[in-house]
Amino acid sequence: MLRVAAIVTVVSASVQDAEWDQFKAKYKKTYKGDADEQQRYKLFLASKDRVAKLNELNGQPAFGINWMSDRLETEMHKKGLKKPKDFKPTAPVKDFTATMRSPASIDWRFAKAVTPVKNQGQCGSCWAFSATEAIESQMILKSGAKYDFTLSPQQIASCTPDSGTYGCLGCNGGFTEGAYEYVKSAPGLANGFYIPYAQSLTESENTVACPTAKVDAITGEYEELSGSYAQVTGYSYATTPCTSGTCANQDLKKFAAALETTPLSVCVNAGAWNDYTGGVLTSAACGSMGADSQDHCVMAVGFNSTAPTPYWIVRNSWATTWGEQGYIYLEMAKNTCGLADDATIPDVKVDLSEKEAQEAEIQREAMYQLATNGFRKDEMKVVV
Repeated sequence: MLRVAAIVTVVSASVQDAEWDQFKAKYKKTYKGDADEQQRYKLFLASKDRVAKLNELNGQPAFGINWMSDRLETEMHKKGLKKPKDFKPTAPVKDFTATMRSPASIDWRFAKAVTPVKNQGQCGSCWAFSATEAIESQMILKSGAKYDFTLSPQQIASCTPDSGTYGCLGCNGGFTEGAYEYVKSAPGLANGFYIPYAQSLTESENTVACPTAKVDAITGEYEELSGSYAQVTGYSYATTPCTSGTCANQDLKKFAAALETTPLSVCVNAGAWNDYTGGVLTSAACGSMGADSQDHCVMAVGFNSTAPTPYWIVRNSWATTWGEQGYIYLEMAKNTCGLADDATIPDVKVDLSEKEAQEAEIQREAMYQLATNGFRKDEMKVVV
């Protein structure tokens, strides 16, 4: 017994580090045993080294120790963008530059045109979340906030076909264009209460089967009981999509012009994002902006050109405990992380009377004013 106790003491003594103790306490970490803790501690030390190098490359603090700092690569936040190599974009590019007003800043969160941050968990369903969130925002804006509710990324992840030009693989990956094509063909995209998210937040698992009967009932006999839903008729690009090469010359003026009108679904290179804790992530630290580096789909909701380092405001699907309360700020001067490579806007069908359509147009302008004045909170007026 004495010999066993001595061995335990030696193993435990090898992990005597005040920062490690603070990390474990802060994130309520527990381990299977000494061997597991030893492995996790090595990962923690590797994370510290990686974070220091990333911050140096970034030129300002943006990375730090977080809950993921003792995790294996396979345990990190999941991404999930998987686009066919021979995919050729066919949707039109919508040009917003003719009507752009060039505000110094815009943040659609201030206008409540963006629903709360979600969490995709350990499922590679970012593409479904990004498409769902873009549909939500279009529904809110087109209706002048008459329709404002969360939709179901689970339906898209589970029900999008796994074959054909727009085939997707649920938790094993997919792409936003495939998501839109599915919703076009479905009765509608259900609200998030009728078909809730059912994938694990902690473990990788198979994609939950498509609830076919529920989907069929969206516009069926029990439509009144299943609740509100959204319908998509198509989609367009905010800028000409980049499908090969370095994508260093994407039209950021067009990208900003589109953001003046609506949040955008965007796909990016998120290779460094697991270590992000807040601040502006520069293009240098994010790395390649090329098409082949895209691995994650998220949502651009605005920009701030008045900050010391101007930035794009991007919403993630890794919960509010990540980054800037679920958001990340990307250097605005460049196509940082390739966010303008694949920026899409779904066309959402909204049934409004002529009077309701006129009221919605007035409300959209009021929402624009809130979105552009939000950074000047002392001047912001709430429009009812």
